Amino acid sequence: MEREPGGPPEPGRRITRRQLLLYGTAVAAVMAGGAALPGGVWRELLREVVPDGAASLCRCAAVPPALPSPTATGGAVLAAALPAEAHVTPLDHMFVYYALGLPPEPLAPGRGELVVDGLVRHPLRLTYADLARLPQSRQVFTLECYVNTAGGELIGNLAWEGVAFSQLVRLAGVEPTATAVRVETADGHAPFVLPLAEVDRPETLLVARADGVPLSRERGGPYTRLLIPGAGGNHTPKWVTRISFVTGAAAAHPAPVNAGFLEPTPPAGGVVSRPRVGLTGYAFAGPDRVAAVELSTDNGATYQPVPFAAQASPYVWVYWRVVWQPPQAGYYVLRVRASSAGGVRQQVPGSLFLEVR
Repeated sequence: MEREPGGPPEPGRRITRRQLLLYGTAVAAVMAGGAALPGGVWRELLREVVPDGAASLCRCAAVPPALPSPTATGGAVLAAALPAEAHVTPLDHMFVYYALGLPPEPLAPGRGELVVDGLVRHPLRLTYADLARLPQSRQVFTLECYVNTAGGELIGNLAWEGVAFSQLVRLAGVEPTATAVRVETADGHAPFVLPLAEVDRPETLLVARADGVPLSRERGGPYTRLLIPGAGGNHTPKWVTRISFVTGAAAAHPAPVNAGFLEPTPPAGGVVSRPRVGLTGYAFAGPDRVAAVELSTDNGATYQPVPFAAQASPYVWVYWRVVWQPPQAGYYVLRVRASSAGGVRQQVPGSLFLEVR
């Protein structure tokens, strides 16, 4: 799932404010308890966001034209299986999002340089070949769009490879007076000013590959995508041309605490059959750890804890799996929410609407 504020579901397409409003209207209606949506809203959402023959912006776009009100509640969670490892998102399901159009690649073999300057003892001008010769690091962590909705799909978990940002700090000899990083990009975006303490995490990368594949231009291009684990996606600049170490205040932008369903597909999961229904999902609170995941099978009236395996890292989502036994046939709204170790609870739960037969 990878689409960032301002950008298209597919290369060359931009998500407009109107499209986001349509999407928000649709999700809000489902979260309000499975209220029926005008069919025209869904049709317009599909027409606006999903071109013919293209993958959908998020799976929640492909839903029925109307959702009935819930008619049944409750049921027992019979078992919980703790996955051995974090679920990894297929690269073609990872969201892609950009705001100001797709620029030419600023760095490529034999062309372009990445400038590192500011409060440093050794300013750098690094070519593609220079960066490729540096030691490469591989990190598995979750990326979530800063505007991801409750249980939304602007989130995914991938293996990222590239040059650790800490290597630039070491090579450039950053002065102790530096408190922030000013990042310029090739797409005309206003410079990003990021807290040095946030950027200089050991896992922060100038990404060269995702899921073993060279990073595409749409995703930021090799070595010009700055990926900061635990930061909201609006803090992960693409098409970087200059990194300057500066003084001054800069606000951190942590990813929102969020939990949602992966299977059945949210928010309208379609038709499932009794007696048992498998449910899987995620929870994320980076850069903090997930402290709790709670599941409701009665439209939010009550919640029960969902067991999950210990996080190897706060930068990797929790992947949970349970078996649920609905007490009767009917329409259900299921909800899931997460809380962080720092005490932040997800206020709007991720929701899933199911018809059980």
